[in-house]
Amino acid sequence: MEDTTTDRRVRKTKKMLRQALTKLLLEKDIKDISVMELTELADINRGTFYLHYKDIYDLYEQIENELLDKFKNIFDKHFHEKHREILFPIVLEAFEFLAKNADICLVILSSGDTGFLTKLIELGKPKKKEEWREFLGEMDEEYYEYYYSYITSGCVGLLRTWFTGGMKESPKKMAELAGKMIESNKVIK
Repeated sequence: MEDTTTDRRVRKTKKMLRQALTKLLLEKDIKDISVMELTELADINRGTFYLHYKDIYDLYEQIENELLDKFKNIFDKHFHEKHREILFPIVLEAFEFLAKNADICLVILSSGDTGFLTKLIELGKPKKKEEWREFLGEMDEEYYEYYYSYITSGCVGLLRTWFTGGMKESPKKMAELAGKMIESNKVIK
C-alpha cells in the first residue's frame, strides 16, 4: 500500500515539474531555464528535483522518451493488421494522445529542435518490404522513402496548424482529415 502512495506522489511531482517546464518553454529557450526557477514554479524542493533528474535537459529528455514510448505502443498495437484496416484507428488514437498532451506537444512542435519529430517519424516507418507494400500499396520500391517523407511532412504540418490554431477541431475530425489526405494521394507506379 505504501508503494502506491509513493508512486502517486512521484507521479504528482513529475507532473508538476512537466507542467512547469512546459510553461517556461513557452516563454524561453531551455538553456535559459534554471532548476531554481523551475522548482519555484512547480512548488517543489530543488532536492526533490534532483532525486529524479540530473538537470533540466534530463527532465526534457525523459518527457520526450515517455511520449515516444506512448507512440510506440500505439503503433505496435495496430500494426499487426493490414494498413487499409488500421489507418483510421491508429491516426485517431495518435490524435487523441496528442490532444491529451497538447501542452508539451505544442512546445516540441514550435521549437527548432527536430530530434523528437525525427524519432517519432522513424517509429512509424515500415521496416520490411512487405510492410511498405501494405502501407503504400504496389509501387516501385525506389519511391518508398519519398512517399513516406511526403506523408510524414504533411502530418507534421497538419499537427502544427492544428496546435497553433487552438485545436478547434476534435481529434476524431483531425484523424479523418489526415486519413483522407493520406489516402487521396495517388501512388506513383
